[in-house]
Amino acid sequence: MNSLASQPRLDLGDGPRGNAPLSNMSLALQTIMECEQAGPESSTRIGLLYGFSGYGKTVSAGFVAARTGAAYIAARSVWSQRSLLEAIAEELGITRPGRTAPVLMGQIIDQLNHEPRHLIIDETDHLVNKKSVEIIRDIHDSAPIAIMLIGEEALPSKLKEWERFDNRILIATPAQPASIADAYKLRDHYCTRVHVADDLAELFQHRCKGITRRIVTNLRAAQRAAAEEGVGEINAGWWGSRPILNGDVPVRRKELV
Repeated sequence: MNSLASQPRLDLGDGPRGNAPLSNMSLALQTIMECEQAGPESSTRIGLLYGFSGYGKTVSAGFVAARTGAAYIAARSVWSQRSLLEAIAEELGITRPGRTAPVLMGQIIDQLNHEPRHLIIDETDHLVNKKSVEIIRDIHDSAPIAIMLIGEEALPSKLKEWERFDNRILIATPAQPASIADAYKLRDHYCTRVHVADDLAELFQHRCKGITRRIVTNLRAAQRAAAEEGVGEINAGWWGSRPILNGDVPVRRKELV
């Protein structure tokens, strides 16, 4: 299952307590819109959003798909070229996929020409091989859509190996670590049962080095801890020496006997 129904959703732009999306949501939306604005006749309508794990790229993809109606798939490490085509066809609502890859490709292109939808492919690193890259290029060249590929920090350099594909990339946008403003928005979104002071949100942002996933983990932990203690307002002083989950693996010293 690769539809957005199975992916994290966080649309801070529409929520009652948030009036703006996170930084990487805005960057993702700008990336695909720039590809769209290039026009269907353009030979470069592919955009990249790339960066380190935990920066919220998948959530940003969900935000863009919700705002633009784009089709979204998340690649898997075991996928073949047929798997890629089947996932795209399913997301486009093709109910009777062809039995061969060429027929299936034709169905996808026909569908995208009949009802154009931008295409977002997450975890693109799993697809960086000649045949899969050529499938994406064929779709790009045959349908009037923008395509956004999402992957890890080395994705742009990996795609350089395929010159004909690389020439079709219009923009490559690096995802950014969560800012303090992002930490406030995450705090407002996730901590609805307790008031978390700015200094505690800032502490989590700093200690987690801007990794969105870890900031959220600590905000949720803080809300649970406050609920257990019956506290309605918490700050950095209240948090004190409690551990912050920031990815560092604790080292347990072996006691001498």
